[in-house]
Amino acid sequence: MKTQETGISIIIPCHNESETILTIIQKVNEVLSGSSNHFEIIVVDDSSTDDTSHRLAKLDIQKLKVLYNQYQLGYGGSIKEGIKKAKFQWIGICDADGTYPVNRFPDFLKYIRDFDMVVGIRTGKIRSIPLLRRPAKWFLNRFASYLVKRKISDVNSGMRIFRKEIAFKYWNLFPNGFSFTTTMTLSFIMGNYRIKNLSIDYLKRKGKSKIKPFQDTYHFILLILRLAMLFNPLRVFMPAFVVVFLMTLVSLGRDIYNLNLTDTTVMLFIFSIIILMIGLLADLINKKISEGRGN
Repeated sequence: MKTQETGISIIIPCHNESETILTIIQKVNEVLSGSSNHFEIIVVDDSSTDDTSHRLAKLDIQKLKVLYNQYQLGYGGSIKEGIKKAKFQWIGICDADGTYPVNRFPDFLKYIRDFDMVVGIRTGKIRSIPLLRRPAKWFLNRFASYLVKRKISDVNSGMRIFRKEIAFKYWNLFPNGFSFTTTMTLSFIMGNYRIKNLSIDYLKRKGKSKIKPFQDTYHFILLILRLAMLFNPLRVFMPAFVVVFLMTLVSLGRDIYNLNLTDTTVMLFIFSIIILMIGLLADLINKKISEGRGN
């Protein structure tokens, strides 16, 4: 089937969202039915254990397609399953918990001729972000901005539209977990693609939150390290090298004053060289991978 120029496939990943999933589907269907764009709605049920699957099976909406994961693949894994089944060249994503204003999708579609991705940044009047997530979100935005040398207001927004062919270009980079959107944002920025940010509200979540403080903190640290190695390793290794090398010089100055070269100075020097070499090697690998992707 030939892809429509203005067609969009809205992908909604869900896991145990029986309280909200039907409302979200109906809202998306209603708002896009009132526009001039071709569309489809793809819901990916990520092995829900509540009443989600049963409720989805009862729906009779012409432009709705429901996919059922046999095993729980995760947030990113579910979106990727939806992308593979999408028939239009534009992909839209939103969460199933009612936090994103899906009625704004027509506003996003106004920019598809001039941009490769349109992201809803959560800077509107309503920002119901849980307190436990705010410090991590703040740090992630700052760290991501540091990596790409560009201010990013909302690196992991879950409401956006993007070109499918570009997503396939970075397919192997996209993880199956919640860091899918963060990786996508940085991939599009590092690839010099055109990105439009639109301010949106972030509504209060309906149903039980899936936040797990200790587990999510661990995954957050892994995400930071992964992003650093994927997109700009020298932005992490070079500051570390400078700090350790300055410590080496201070220790060396003390040794010269005492006329005694200590093991501490030697170890600091070796450590600084190791950091520099790893950083340069990581940067070389990163550049080779980028050249292979055609960036």
